[in-house]
Amino acid sequence: MLAADGPAVLQATAWYLPEDTGGTEIYVAELVKALRPNGIGSQVIRPRESPGPDGYSHEGTVVRTYPVNPVPSPSELSGSAAHAGFDAFRTLLRGMRGKIYHQHSWTRGLGGLHLRAAREAGLRTVLTLHTPSCLCLRGTMMRFGEAQCDGRIVPRRCAACRSEQRGAPRLVARGLGMLPPALSRAAASAVPKGRAGTALAARMLAERRREEFTGMVQNADRIVAVSLWLFEALRRNGVPQEKLVLSRHGVAPDFAAEIRQRRRHVGASPRRPLRLIYLGRLHPVKGVHVAVAALRALPRALPMTLTIHGVGSGAEEREYAAQIYAAAADDPRIVIAPPVSRSALAKVMMEADAIVVPSLWLETGPLVVLEAKAAGLPVIGSRLGGIAELVDEPDDGVLVVPGDVAAWTSAIELMAAAPRPVRRPDRSSPRTMCDVAAEMAELYMTLR
Repeated sequence: MLAADGPAVLQATAWYLPEDTGGTEIYVAELVKALRPNGIGSQVIRPRESPGPDGYSHEGTVVRTYPVNPVPSPSELSGSAAHAGFDAFRTLLRGMRGKIYHQHSWTRGLGGLHLRAAREAGLRTVLTLHTPSCLCLRGTMMRFGEAQCDGRIVPRRCAACRSEQRGAPRLVARGLGMLPPALSRAAASAVPKGRAGTALAARMLAERRREEFTGMVQNADRIVAVSLWLFEALRRNGVPQEKLVLSRHGVAPDFAAEIRQRRRHVGASPRRPLRLIYLGRLHPVKGVHVAVAALRALPRALPMTLTIHGVGSGAEEREYAAQIYAAAADDPRIVIAPPVSRSALAKVMMEADAIVVPSLWLETGPLVVLEAKAAGLPVIGSRLGGIAELVDEPDDGVLVVPGDVAAWTSAIELMAAAPRPVRRPDRSSPRTMCDVAAEMAELYMTLR
């Protein structure tokens, strides 16, 4: 058991409940709850980009906030300064010497400088990586947006990939990747900020990413990967074996218990229209447009529905959501529905026949696939990253070439033609956040 004189672990996350409900936020909230029976108390700290309170309470956990300027300054972009409000973050670390600092994000408002500050403040440091943002300038781990990358930070290669993403033709992008960093920096400073400037600066940004990664490894006592592909990518980049930990996601214990109860009372599954659902962010990398296009390619006489429960409030999410709404507007089989609350998730999953997970990037989970497996809900998912790791064909569903509308159309058509599987009582024990908390408690103890 860790010391009980105040919070034993500072759980740092770039976003948190109740305002934000993504996979990382749910993971941290469930981890905090599951650690309590292990005798470990937590306090959550998170940045805020708009005026607001310095803290609040959520489900019995104290959440402290610190300010971050919404628009980065030129000195931030050059890597020479921290964001405004960084001193407030340092203040939150005071008095916590000897405790555990557990960071769950790698962003401008919570990244390398924050991890280093925690180490300098005398805290033992744990970093759980929920996305590949510490590795990939593109953010997707898809080389030129087409093929899965091995994750090695090679500045020349990474710069070319980033330049292409920012609009440079492929051949030009490869040339920009060859620019010496000093020339890349000079060229970027001579061009107005925007897509062209970012493309020119890509080599400089790639070199900085490698430096940041080196600092990350130095300042973290342990680095936790939540998927095998990410674990291997970190290892390829030289993270020492003794620092690396593989600890996969787990479903919420309450969700697992409700699913077990509901599966006891599910009878024979009648022959009925195929009921597909999508649960997750409405963002281009999630590939919802691929599933929509695939269903629209099928004859309307084929009985099925796709209900999209999307979340996301950012500008990019709103723009993408509008595209999805427009594409689905004239097809009555596609239903746009409100997001599903955590309390209603088990019911929604038990009423569906399959879930689509058409991601176009390397997921480190996703949590929704684990939840579907616990519910006995077949998955139609991209053969990519964490999805491919979690879905065992044919027991858990089917894996499809990511982004290939024809392949997705065929997969959905085959599932529609097959008998609906009966949800039998689940005698297995799905991995839950209690399992994750036990692993984290053991990890924390090794750092005391």
